Amino acid sequence: MSCHDTRHISCTYSPILVWKNEGRHVTELRKIDYFKNKATVIGNVDAPSEDLTNQLVHFTGQVSVDDAALDLSPAPLNLTSPVPNALLVRRTCLIYQKFENVQQDTQSATVGGGQTTTTTYTVREDWTPLGPQPEQLPHLPQETNSSGIWSDLVAASGASESARPAGPQGVPPELAALFQTVDFNGAPHGIAVSPAAHVGEFALSEEIIVGEPAVFQAEWVPVPSDMIPDEVEGCPDLRKDRSGNLTTVAEGEGPSNGDVMVKYEYAPAGFEASFIVEQVLAESDPETGVGPHKFGVAKNRVVDERCCGKISDDLGAVWMVRRGRHDLGEMIQMAKEDEKTVTKILRLVCWVLLVAAWWMLFSGALQSRPMSIIVSVAFVVGVLEFSHILASLPIPVITTLLSTLPIVKQLGNFAFFLVALILGTSCCCMVTAVAYIRYRPLLAFVIIAIGATIGGVIGWKAGSTAEENADNPPAMAFVEAVIQHLAPVDFGKDGFDGSSAVEVY
Repeated sequence: MSCHDTRHISCTYSPILVWKNEGRHVTELRKIDYFKNKATVIGNVDAPSEDLTNQLVHFTGQVSVDDAALDLSPAPLNLTSPVPNALLVRRTCLIYQKFENVQQDTQSATVGGGQTTTTTYTVREDWTPLGPQPEQLPHLPQETNSSGIWSDLVAASGASESARPAGPQGVPPELAALFQTVDFNGAPHGIAVSPAAHVGEFALSEEIIVGEPAVFQAEWVPVPSDMIPDEVEGCPDLRKDRSGNLTTVAEGEGPSNGDVMVKYEYAPAGFEASFIVEQVLAESDPETGVGPHKFGVAKNRVVDERCCGKISDDLGAVWMVRRGRHDLGEMIQMAKEDEKTVTKILRLVCWVLLVAAWWMLFSGALQSRPMSIIVSVAFVVGVLEFSHILASLPIPVITTLLSTLPIVKQLGNFAFFLVALILGTSCCCMVTAVAYIRYRPLLAFVIIAIGATIGGVIGWKAGSTAEENADNPPAMAFVEAVIQHLAPVDFGKDGFDGSSAVEVY
């Protein structure tokens, strides 16, 4: 993407982001109000009322799988036995590969104002769950990667290899899993979710458990070593290390390019969780392992109707799940605090984008746009105080001066930043104000009314003061006050009386 495209996108979409963020914030606050006003508290999760079906409810309890154990799909790369008390089980395969590190160094010339950018490529080796990397590095063709026994792992997993998802390469496996750059449903990785998960009489579906990783996947524990196979059919080079992982790294040696490692982990059940969800009838199926629980949970879609039903706003899915035991009031407060934090961060990001957009527009046109030259020259004139010299120079000479003297160019860039700061801040405030009128009309008009009232009072007081001081200017009144303090006298209507010996010049 070119610099021109970046400037165009920033200037076009930054105000839209400001507008959308305010609308999103109001929608989220209305959802929280809906939680507060509509949710019914269920005291006993083991005996919920059938009358609350298809209504918004709040409950809290322990996530359990009872006595059910969990296993991965049958394959040579599977565990030797199912894992008890497991909510999820996953297999992560990693390979040791080479990556390019890019480092750029920019230096400004002392004379001439030009810049020289030096790009350096270096090699780094690390474990990655994203599979084999390019056989030859793009900028270092002499450095090559080996895929090792990765294809054998795919065959031993019992599934075909899926397309590798796009994402940052070379990141640690924990970070890659956190950002979900690994497709655990694609070979040779694997994942399984317990169909027996529930909270009291409420069954938890796979969609819920996978869709709320911060709640149900906050803790991963290594699978006990005795459940990991000592050897895998089709992968004779794999061995079990001291940590209970399968690897091709020799005992006592470091990894080399192409080595692989297979980790087995599970997320245990038995923790407390709190819900604000829609109560629905569950679809139990004992033959597939789904427990015979009468109810389930779902996202409640809300359409907010106002003005006697003439205006309908779709607020989207209303749903909240938190790890731990929290009553309804605590969950409402947590939602408000989270939303407040998100809104502040997005407002700051939008403001930075707006300022950066204006700055890129100005600074990117230093050599070609007349406005940029005028702004830069005006700043230099004010700071260096030799406007009579610059004013006599023709525009081409000024352009050459800005491009050949680094300090002048830096001052010009600083001028652009100041102008961008002012314009970006003004634009952000203006769009936010208009968004308030659109999304919060009552609050916006109250603020406008208060501002207008304050302005009117100030104007009225200023007018009254001006009339009172028409015959006695403020400066003279101040002098008279000082004289009264030093030598109290009785002033007449027209100033000093004849008994005073003080003269004012």
